[in-house]
Amino acid sequence: MTLLSLNRWKASALHLALSALIAFTVVMLALALWYPRPYFAAMGGETLLRLLIGVDVVLGPLITLIIFDPRKPELKRDLAMVAVIQVGALVYGSYVMFQARPVYNVFSGDRFRVVAANSIDGDSRARAAASFRSLPLTGPRVVAALPSADPQEMVRITLGTFSGGPDVEHLPHLYVPYAEVAAKAALAAKPLVGLAQRGAEEAALVGAFVAEHGGAARSLGFIPMMGRNRDLVAVVDRANGEVVGFLNVKP
Repeated sequence: MTLLSLNRWKASALHLALSALIAFTVVMLALALWYPRPYFAAMGGETLLRLLIGVDVVLGPLITLIIFDPRKPELKRDLAMVAVIQVGALVYGSYVMFQARPVYNVFSGDRFRVVAANSIDGDSRARAAASFRSLPLTGPRVVAALPSADPQEMVRITLGTFSGGPDVEHLPHLYVPYAEVAAKAALAAKPLVGLAQRGAEEAALVGAFVAEHGGAARSLGFIPMMGRNRDLVAVVDRANGEVVGFLNVKP
């Protein structure tokens, strides 16, 4: 197949197929590595993907449809420029998704909060324990954040949040392993049966979850999990606070 054998419609269709294949590969990698379920929903991953696909899958083939003419002597140059622009858009979009990926699911107070990489405070990260200085690359890590032991620092943090400053969940130097506060999370959890009583859809989701995770033999509870775009629930074992899984249900 050569350029001379194509018309603008065939060229655009071929470009669309190649773009869709590349975008599909990027999407699958992003879902598997950076936005595992249910974090994709919680962090608004669909909005980022719509932007990425809109630019990379739609715009590139559309430009090809407009400019393609096998009689043009500059056709190869024009197509190369389109490819460069499209690759640049794909790289930039992937970079934005990477920077906005969820890296920690932080239990603080009486709820979990999903924290993105670009919302972690850099100064706090430098002061954090060694295990919290590197941001996870393959999905969020469940941790906990405790109030600062320094009353003055805690006052600064609290006052700073009113002007858009980071709260404790964005400050890795206040992180501790989740196991240290699991018992507190167990006490904060509400009975999962209460979630099932809200409606038929919730009952079906809870029923399926319970059947998949040990049935009625376990005492399960739920804790609100706050995301950037959507709030979900974390399901914990009320006996020990172990995080059993997550449900795409509003708390």
